[in-house]
Formats: sequence, C-alpha cells, structure tokens
Amino acid sequence: MEARWSGRPIAGIRQLEQQQFRVERGETPAIEPRTVIDSRLTPLVERFSSSGVEQITGSRMTYHWSYEAPLGALTFNDSGASSSPAQESRVAVSGDLVIDSQKGFELSQQSRLTQSAGTKTLSSLLETAHGSCQEQR
Repeated sequence: MEARWSGRPIAGIRQLEQQQFRVERGETPAIEPRTVIDSRLTPLVERFSSSGVEQITGSRMTYHWSYEAPLGALTFNDSGASSSPAQESRVAVSGDLVIDSQKGFELSQQSRLTQSAGTKTLSSLLETAHGSCQEQR
C-alpha cells in the first residue's frame, strides 16, 4: 500500500490499510462494497457512479467508481499564521480496480478535497495497492 499527499495531509482521512473488498463472479459480477474502500466517507456518498464490473473472458476484470461526499464547513490555515473563514468543502473520489487472470489485483484511488463553490483543490491523496485475491466458497 502506498499513499501520497499533494498539499497538506488531512487528519482523519482514511487510507487503504486493512481494507477488504469482495468480488462476486457469475452472470452479474459485482464488487462489495460498491466504493471498494469502506470509510467514514461511505455514509456521505453522493453522485455515485461506476462502470459496473467489466469482465474480459479468460483475462481480467475491471471496475471504475467515483463519487462525491460533503464534509461541511472546514477552516484552513494558509501559511500556519492565520486561518481563513470556514467554507463548505467536498471530497471528490475516483478509483480503479483491475483483477488479472491469476487473481492478482491493482487498485488506485484519488481523493481531492475542494471548496464546494470552487474548483481549487485544497489537498489530494493518491492511494495505490496491489496484492492477490483469496477465493472463498
């Protein structure tokens, strides 16, 4: 698992450590949880979208997801000296999961913290992980 912040790290934002996801194969393959990474943001999810599980026969499975979550009013210190007034903030999250034919996976997720009214990214987090899936029956 690797995490890289751009801007100042935000305390309390989760990271990929100790996360699990479940892949249901069959006629209608699915991923649970639908956000792949379950966190304190999960109950706040708005505007969720996903590609659905795309399965290439005998090769690999791919899944893409994105959503936004409101965080409410947050105050930020620009240079550590003075803080700006509290402003409504949102987190925009997008991710990709690829599972190969040998059950290895690669996961990446980008989280961007922005002010609700603006497009300026205040901070962002890129998380990546890889490993292998364990089949359960």
